Amino acid sequence: MSEVEFSNSGQKPTYLKLNVKNETDKLEAVVLGIGTDLGEESEINPTSKYHKEEGTYPTEEDIQQEISTFEKVLKAHGVKVYRPKNIEGLEQVFTRDIGFVIDSTYVVASMQEEVRQLELPGVKHITNKINPQNIIHPPKDANVEGGDVILWNDHIFVGISARTNTEGYEFIKASFPNKQVHAIPLVVSKDRKKNILHLDCTFQPIGIKDAIIYENGFAERPQIIYDLFKEEDMLKVDQAQMNRMYPNIFSLSPKDIVVERSFKALIAALKERGYIVHEVDYTENSKLSGLLRCSTMPLIRS
Repeated sequence: MSEVEFSNSGQKPTYLKLNVKNETDKLEAVVLGIGTDLGEESEINPTSKYHKEEGTYPTEEDIQQEISTFEKVLKAHGVKVYRPKNIEGLEQVFTRDIGFVIDSTYVVASMQEEVRQLELPGVKHITNKINPQNIIHPPKDANVEGGDVILWNDHIFVGISARTNTEGYEFIKASFPNKQVHAIPLVVSKDRKKNILHLDCTFQPIGIKDAIIYENGFAERPQIIYDLFKEEDMLKVDQAQMNRMYPNIFSLSPKDIVVERSFKALIAALKERGYIVHEVDYTENSKLSGLLRCSTMPLIRS
């Protein structure tokens, strides 16, 4: 496929028809991380630092194997899977953070960690397929990463974290005046067991009315979440489950959810509610402080 396809009449470019309004509509196209070249072992977050110090840092081979299994699940469900081009020495696993789609607009993330900014050229061949008029960039003082941005139809939740600041939230709010945009302050700590790196580490909607939530991950009670999601529709996880990244599943549709296969309690709870669960091994990726949602950048949901 060329960078931009052209129609037969008048050679007008045919761009990707971006469409993402929530976390659960049927997935049509996604950018999936690669992990081809992890580079040096990183201390970019408390979890990565811990595994570096403990000698349990994941290998490139294990990371790639897990992502490959995830890719097979995506393709088996008819999803068009795009991949970043490898850049030597860069992790390129967690594509969620470097850009994200809201409705038909692609937001180029402005990341707190400079090394993450270096990943942007790796998806240039994909973003070249997007109408430039539908691409927006945050101002220099605004940091916002895709892991902190969760969509729920007319609502956008923006986590205020070590990676996304208030200016980033204000940028999203100003850019999408037709949406109700909510700032959700998160717990930020050097203690890896308490730190919430991104909003999707502590909260994620599933299906049409449910949500997975770690209630102690918020710096203050997020009343808007409790207004939108009933108590009986929340799958609440404890700190140990949050540390294993229970909330960071990935929805293929309102009924189909990809889950780390060791999350037995969550899998049982989801099946009890009628969800179809697709189990994959993603334990090595979790050592980098990310999981399934983190590894994906949805472009089209229908």
